[in-house]
Amino acid sequence: MKALSFCALVVALGFGSAAAQQSPATATAAAPSVNSAWQLLPQDDLLYLDTDQGRIVILLAPQFASEHVKRVKELVKNRFYDGVTFYRVIEGFVAQFGVPEHEWGNRAKLTPMKAEFSWPVRGGDPYLLVQRPDLLAEETGFNQGFAVAREQNQEWLVHCPGVVNMARANEPDTGVADIAIMMGQAPRHLDKNMSAFGKVIWGQYAVNRVRRGETADGGVIGSAAARTVIKQARLGSELAADRQLQLEMLSTTSSEFSQSLAERRSRTHVFYQHKGNGNMDVCYPQVPVRLIKAV
Repeated sequence: MKALSFCALVVALGFGSAAAQQSPATATAAAPSVNSAWQLLPQDDLLYLDTDQGRIVILLAPQFASEHVKRVKELVKNRFYDGVTFYRVIEGFVAQFGVPEHEWGNRAKLTPMKAEFSWPVRGGDPYLLVQRPDLLAEETGFNQGFAVAREQNQEWLVHCPGVVNMARANEPDTGVADIAIMMGQAPRHLDKNMSAFGKVIWGQYAVNRVRRGETADGGVIGSAAARTVIKQARLGSELAADRQLQLEMLSTTSSEFSQSLAERRSRTHVFYQHKGNGNMDVCYPQVPVRLIKAV
């Protein structure tokens, strides 16, 4: 009975509500919402990675890193990512896919990109404050469904689990095409050091199944045959309607989302003996995403 009660607690607090936590076998479809708190995600900003471990869907964020999103969309439309592999995977840290430098071959050279680590705070953005001060910034909050930090009128995406960035060399403006997915923990030492441009919102089960490399080798998997393969990468707008996932995300400025944060802060459920101090890590609450029936 105690285990059942704890499971009920997990559901009550919403930890199981994000679609990214669900597998195809457990995901449930809801009717299209008439509640404006739930927002239908545009297919042109959804990147579908069909891997040999399952489908992963990334929500791109052109409002924050426009040039990186533009580059990724161009590469997807040119089928750059079809057949590439997750070649550097470190347990509890990162799953990186693309083409290792020594395997580039006769591919056309791409111009390295100027970093998009941060941007000026925009007063008109729908922002929800979560924590001030934050351990690593003046404050943290949510902006259009993404966890962000702010300091000295600058804003940047926080490297919560599931966030994706563009891999680079030591110099800032050296990102080209390889993409890294954060996994296992929140590597916030990468904040304002990497160009983050989206996050995984569906198919976390597939990310969890990506084949790992050895820590001693920096996570690099030398044999291509031993790596997880991306069979196809497509924008949702390129897919036939029956291949698209109609996904809604709960607005982070909605009363529903604010209420869920308040519940997490107060820990009012009888399970909790220690109620905490009211502070919150911005990576702790997951923004709910749900599958709806196609119209």
